[in-house]
Amino acid sequence: MFVIAILLILPALYLSVISGYLILVTTGSLLLRKKVDSTAEPLRIALLSPAHNEELQIEATLAQMFASEYPREKFDVFVIADNCSDATAARARAAGATAFERTDKVLRGKGQALDWCLKTHKDTFAEYDAVALVDADGIVDPRFLAEISASLSHPDVKVVQAWYGVSNPDAGWRTALTWAGFALINGLRPAGRTHWGGTADIKGSGMAFRSEVLLSYGWPAYSIVEDIEFSLRLLLDGILVHFNPDAAVISEMPTTKAQAEPQRRRWEGGRLQTVRTYAPPLLRAFARSPRWRYLDMLLELCVPPLSLFVFMELACIVVAAFVGWPYFAMFASFFAVTCLYVITGLRQRNAPREVWLGLLAVPLFLLWKIPFYLRLFTGKKQEEWERTKRLAEVEQEEKEK
Repeated sequence: MFVIAILLILPALYLSVISGYLILVTTGSLLLRKKVDSTAEPLRIALLSPAHNEELQIEATLAQMFASEYPREKFDVFVIADNCSDATAARARAAGATAFERTDKVLRGKGQALDWCLKTHKDTFAEYDAVALVDADGIVDPRFLAEISASLSHPDVKVVQAWYGVSNPDAGWRTALTWAGFALINGLRPAGRTHWGGTADIKGSGMAFRSEVLLSYGWPAYSIVEDIEFSLRLLLDGILVHFNPDAAVISEMPTTKAQAEPQRRRWEGGRLQTVRTYAPPLLRAFARSPRWRYLDMLLELCVPPLSLFVFMELACIVVAAFVGWPYFAMFASFFAVTCLYVITGLRQRNAPREVWLGLLAVPLFLLWKIPFYLRLFTGKKQEEWERTKRLAEVEQEEKEK
């Protein structure tokens, strides 16, 4: 038992650090006051949407954008039809957007497409005060543009991230649990980090920049998690991403294992690559200037996916039950912190009934994720962006079969 008790020390130290961080950001999320200037004139905004073979949903996405509660003369919509073999560009133009077509079979990926567009059409975007990015399957809240305009009108804000959520939580336990995960990763934690002076990170969709930022950088991130990569680049250059919880964009999430696995590999495998690449420069930045924003990002990168974290806690609780009451109480307290963190995040975003019920499927989710992580750590690393099939495409393929 003594040997087992000694072996529990390392996971106890790790879980205590992460639990402390989760308490901090949870508290911060409750105290957040968004930075906005509601009295400023509406900014002129370019809404930019990268798209690859999105003909089945691009018109619906654009219709939502054009229906925004924002002066119509103050925004225009642009679509990057990237390596498309369908009618994405034609349907985007028919819906009222400007479509830029790009064909490059070598430099493939969302980051490469954004960089090409921003640099090739620099003069076009220089005419706008801000550029907002929304995925081609995204649904923008009617107040999205008004909220990001108010945020970017604040003198301290150069980059703002909206709440990026899930549009189909009622499609099954996978999407219900993804909704819950997004409530935490894209809602509670960005809010808490913003409150304490950290960066919220950009989340892949629903982010907006003062135009001069993108005109200066282009899109310098090409990895499979280009949003995290660009966030770190901005942080090291002294630019924070601010979170506005009242701006919202939602997207459809995968409903089947075949749809979900490529997306999960991209998110979680890419995050591991990012930790290895950016932990050293973050540590150097913190050594030169011991500021919370750098330590916050290091801690954020160390937070594992919730499923893996819960599995670690439960495994430690089971082992600790055979070691002694103090160990059991310690690990049980870590698990209680996690439960409080989850409940707070779901309540903040007014989780629908399907999401609360979806929590009952956590054991099933863990059974799926354990072999997934084994494949992730032992298999071939994903180097290239792999697009997730949309539900409409899956349904169309089934009809054709």
